[in-house]
Amino acid sequence: MTQRSEQLVLDYLSEVGLELHGRMTARERTAYLAGVRSRIDARRAAAGRDDADTVRGILRGLGTPRDLVERELSGRDLDIEDDELIPPRPRHADRPPPPWRGGPSRGLMSLVEGPRQTEVHIRGRRADRAGEPAPNPGPLRGLASVVRHTPAEAVALALLLVSAPWWWNLSFLWVLSAALILLSQVWRGRDKWIGAGLPPLACAVGMALWGGEAEFVDQYVQESLAGTGVVGLGLASLVCAVYLYPRALGAARAAEASART
Repeated sequence: MTQRSEQLVLDYLSEVGLELHGRMTARERTAYLAGVRSRIDARRAAAGRDDADTVRGILRGLGTPRDLVERELSGRDLDIEDDELIPPRPRHADRPPPPWRGGPSRGLMSLVEGPRQTEVHIRGRRADRAGEPAPNPGPLRGLASVVRHTPAEAVALALLLVSAPWWWNLSFLWVLSAALILLSQVWRGRDKWIGAGLPPLACAVGMALWGGEAEFVDQYVQESLAGTGVVGLGLASLVCAVYLYPRALGAARAAEASART
């Protein structure tokens, strides 16, 4: 048993546990994850090898965590008397109305603290008192959470944003962001395909739409890339940053919740 292969199994089981949240009780999740772990260990023993490539093949055989849960738990009847399976009250139900509807306004404080915490400060009471729902973090606090818990993904997002304005002549930084996206342990396969594949595809489309003329192929490639290719690359990088950020934020909040529990 190598450390790398064991880490792959633990990461897979962690994602399966996230997919099971809200569909099983804590005891059922523990038993189900133990069963999945037993199946993986049995296949590892049958393979006679325990390197990382063998473990990856075993995990691919099981399918993605989402596919595994959907395939094996589809149609499961939920026990409505189980408090853990009853969804909590939505957070937005306790939010104060926006300023244009008569709610409080604290300017930049609402960006840092979020609307729920702003209301708490205005009323002068503690946000963590018994029975009160957790405050909804503001955009800046969510960004800080991504930087703290998923630093590699935060750097990839920053590189995407920096390479987006084509007039900065920094489009080459997209290569570094693509490498970080492909190596990410947070984003899934589809996210990686979009984050690393959409910008070069948009760049190729932009080059094809170039309306200039060039005598040789290398001149055409160079001039079309500088003319319209970088524009497509920049726009696609911005789209990828907007697409990938919520998924990194969800992973960061899950890490915070796990640290609290």
